[in-house]
Amino acid sequence: MLKDDARPLDWNGPRRRSFNRLREPALNRSIIEHFEHSARRCRERIAVRDADRALTYAELWDGVSGLAEVLIADTRPGDLIGILLPACSTFPLAMLACLAAGRAFVVLDTEYPREWLDHVLEDARPTLILALDDLSAGVRALAGVRVIHLTGVPKAAGKNWRPAALGSDQPACVLFTSGSTGRPKGIVNSQRNLLQRVAQSINAAHINTADRLLTLASPCTIVGVRDVLTALLAGASIHLLPPQGVGAREVLNVIREEQITILFAFPALLRSIVAARAARAGTALRLVRVGGDTTLWSDVDRLRKWLAPEAAIQSIYAATEAPMMQWFVDDDCRGADARVPIGYPLPGNHLTVVDESGHAVQPGEVGELLVASPYVSLGQWVDGRCVEQASACVGAHTDRLFRTGDLVRQRPDGLLDRVGRKDRQVKIRGSRVDLDGVEAAMRAHPGIRDAAAFARTSSADGAITLVAYVCARDESSAGLIEELKARLHCVPAPMRPARFYLVDEIPRLPSSKLDVRALSAIDSARVRSERAEPTHEAEPTDAARDPIATVVARAWEEVLLVRARGPGDDFFENGGDSLKAMSFVSELERALGRELSPALLNETPKFAQLCALLRQSRAPDHGLLATLKPGDDLLPPLFFIHGVGGNLVEVLPTARRVTYPGAVIGIRARGLVPGETPSTNAYAMAADYLEAIKRRQPIGPYYLCGYSFGGLLTFEIARQLKESGNEVAFVGLFDTLMSPVRWPLRAWLMMAGARLARLGAMLLKPASLRTSSPARVQISPPRPMIRVAASALFASARYRPGFYPGRLTLFTPLEREPGMPSLESIWRQHADAVSVIETPGAHLTMLSAPNAEATAALLTQSLMKGGIARRYRFRASAREATGLACPTSTGAAT
Repeated sequence: MLKDDARPLDWNGPRRRSFNRLREPALNRSIIEHFEHSARRCRERIAVRDADRALTYAELWDGVSGLAEVLIADTRPGDLIGILLPACSTFPLAMLACLAAGRAFVVLDTEYPREWLDHVLEDARPTLILALDDLSAGVRALAGVRVIHLTGVPKAAGKNWRPAALGSDQPACVLFTSGSTGRPKGIVNSQRNLLQRVAQSINAAHINTADRLLTLASPCTIVGVRDVLTALLAGASIHLLPPQGVGAREVLNVIREEQITILFAFPALLRSIVAARAARAGTALRLVRVGGDTTLWSDVDRLRKWLAPEAAIQSIYAATEAPMMQWFVDDDCRGADARVPIGYPLPGNHLTVVDESGHAVQPGEVGELLVASPYVSLGQWVDGRCVEQASACVGAHTDRLFRTGDLVRQRPDGLLDRVGRKDRQVKIRGSRVDLDGVEAAMRAHPGIRDAAAFARTSSADGAITLVAYVCARDESSAGLIEELKARLHCVPAPMRPARFYLVDEIPRLPSSKLDVRALSAIDSARVRSERAEPTHEAEPTDAARDPIATVVARAWEEVLLVRARGPGDDFFENGGDSLKAMSFVSELERALGRELSPALLNETPKFAQLCALLRQSRAPDHGLLATLKPGDDLLPPLFFIHGVGGNLVEVLPTARRVTYPGAVIGIRARGLVPGETPSTNAYAMAADYLEAIKRRQPIGPYYLCGYSFGGLLTFEIARQLKESGNEVAFVGLFDTLMSPVRWPLRAWLMMAGARLARLGAMLLKPASLRTSSPARVQISPPRPMIRVAASALFASARYRPGFYPGRLTLFTPLEREPGMPSLESIWRQHADAVSVIETPGAHLTMLSAPNAEATAALLTQSLMKGGIARRYRFRASAREATGLACPTSTGAAT
């Protein structure tokens, strides 16, 4: 047995913070009992929030009860229910509804390939699947599986409804691995297992109702499930973001705007977030929880600089099969190893370190970690049932046993260092990858005679890169590597090698094992060669002639640690992945001084394509248009026009919280992209934007709104649409003022100057970020935006509004500057009718947190008074006529 250091869970963690401790007897109660208690005492508090919606505890409880009532009627005890949902507010609702119905659930990852889903469904054999409309197409054709489409929050169950019984030690949750060993493996946990993880999280971090958690773990992982339950059973709030495709900038915005107090992320993702920072994290973020991969002391150093001095860093070491250890990182425990220790053993577990013969090793010696505990997973889910985990006697305890495969060493102070893996499994960005599985996938190609997979660890940041070596079956090997790369697109991303080598023979030792040194030498030689070779094709020496290519090439080398050798180089084939893509985009944003889409590299992964896109005068996708919130294509979108600075950062928090089902499309200003000239003519800008709107939506009705200066353009666009005979259903102006001719010039200039100064101060913050080398090309971030803002002010002064034959909805902030004229007095002479709606905050804060949610609700209410509401009610009524309004139920034959 390991030496017991008997340290409390919160050692070196939070102090003097009130919270409701979950004690051992609480593990005998059901999860839904705990949640019902939270829902009753926190009815009006926000329980869960995503980019588009927030649910209070009362709303979530009502939805859980309503969906559970449907599940009880449609399934039988012992049935398994599939949850095919992304990280959104509907996921906790579905998960809790399954438990309230007394049914176990299996989470189906929406990001994995269809082959993975097919294997999981074959083994899991769910009776029913909960999904969103746009995610269920892949499972509709499966015979015998019904799909319930969750299109909203279900209505509450009847008054006499009570949750169904599900035993504390019965299967409650099935989570499948990535399938890196050849086939996904389903791990079964009970309610007691899940509650023990929740209790340890709450009791260690002292989580209470004032906390707001942001988890960047996938819902199909034990971390994703644990974090949701932890927040909801503590009466806290959980914010969900999809870990795939979310940008570091968006994560930072959520942390600041939502005043997040606890953040969970994998080490590699944290590196991207911290690297993209424009300022410190803020005082609200009191705890960063990190796990799933190796954490370095250099990561801790970066986090310490980013976080407030009193914030804590908690390292968590666990597996889907069992929780094992955690600790609040103490810098005084730093040793010679660059890796942070994995922690102290958790109470309730019996941990042993054994040698190859299965005998316990002495403290300080390396061995495999075994965990014996009643909280080890129940077993594996195979062919629609749970195959129980084997039990074993470890020391004086007989419990379920989990062999971790990790090689560890216990230090004199009781902390454990993770030395490596006993077998060939490695963790890449939090996913367990078996190198034998990677080799098997490559050998399945008919042209491959032999294959080897090798995981290299970067000395710079500890990141693991997968490298592949293959031998062809015959001499005609042309195109073999490209065919192999295409074939491997069907396996999860962590299993796809970053670099491939075609060799005559795989280097092996006399024992037939791989010659790791020889494999490493082949890869090292190529990396050295690429760094030494000139790259004239990709990086012109004359920066003035092609500054974009220079910036891209240097960011490429900084993030991937290899140079771009030519225009056809592919980011992902040179070692890039989704996390490195975030860092790369952040580097480009910092150098170019403008916002870029997090999906930029998905659209243009090749060097030349990327440079060409960045040289274009228009932004990706729809030029001036950017989707701020996706929505139903059958409904007209709401077009939201930028403020004086030209970008969409100011309007994004409110736009994403608008809850009517149509999309929200943002309109950017010209002039933010190098090569563009900002316009000083409001009429020309309106005509330009109208052309983009018409391309997106050729016919009406049109729904328009604009913030500040954008309101003038909104008004002019609406006027031009009306003149040309188009239907305009809604025109919203957010604190939009007129030119100086309408009120005292001095007051207008003072207000405009103050707002522009504050805007400039906000935009200047990124200039303090580090630079990696003196030769790096720097374009000052604020300049394009300040030019756009100055041009907008000039255009505003020259604009003379005409008359709009319709209604204007004016949104005015409660905290207006002294001496400002009312919006109604400004606009009532320019429209048939005006409506005034007061929003919280001031001009510069009315659309941002903490006012964004209230402002979005007021905007939604205004929209729903018109045609959108009537059309939406009609579609909802049609669903109700089929027998189930929300959610809707679709059979396998649909």
